[in-house]
Amino acid sequence: MSQDVTLAVGDSTYPGRLNTPEEPSDRGILIVPGAGHGPFGDVFLRFARRAAEDGHYVARFETWISPNDLEAKTDEDFRAELAAGVEFLRSRGCSTITVVAKSFGGRVALEHLPDGVDRLVLWAPAVLAENAENVPEDAWDHLPAVTPGEFGVDVPTRILQGDDDGIPVDSAERIAEGLPDGELVVLPDEDHSFLRNYTRVIEETVAFLPE
Repeated sequence: MSQDVTLAVGDSTYPGRLNTPEEPSDRGILIVPGAGHGPFGDVFLRFARRAAEDGHYVARFETWISPNDLEAKTDEDFRAELAAGVEFLRSRGCSTITVVAKSFGGRVALEHLPDGVDRLVLWAPAVLAENAENVPEDAWDHLPAVTPGEFGVDVPTRILQGDDDGIPVDSAERIAEGLPDGELVVLPDEDHSFLRNYTRVIEETVAFLPE
């Protein structure tokens, strides 16, 4: 079951959707999408339905629509939106929170993960580890280079990375190794869309969620 909801962040409000489990639960998931698409279709919808069936509240909010929206946001905006999403789930009775973030959303989660999050799942995070190998030359022009180990993330983290993505597996592996409790799952023949084998994406994510 799902319902339309609204996220309030300061003076702004954003549309969202909440998938709810059949029985009351204290487990919640906040989905953070990438830059080029909203959180309501494709693999996000399939995952939200599956996770709700497994007993999780799943919240998705459209806090940006276009690249212009993203350019207008500050780091403080991203921090506030993530924190508000976590608080939204807590207001629904969730005491255990997982953030699932894709692409640009993964970058936001790595840089601005709020307190009170218990687990993090990154779907092809849009960052490049310094000194990563097999990186296409043009990728360095479009993605930020980061130093693994400098993120303030100390919760169990699973990175899912396709081996047919412009972001190479070596970069994702270095980022996972730089986290205190990070791990990498390589998805064979998967590209950045995560649509070639969404069943595998969902299963690897669900397997990492708290019971």
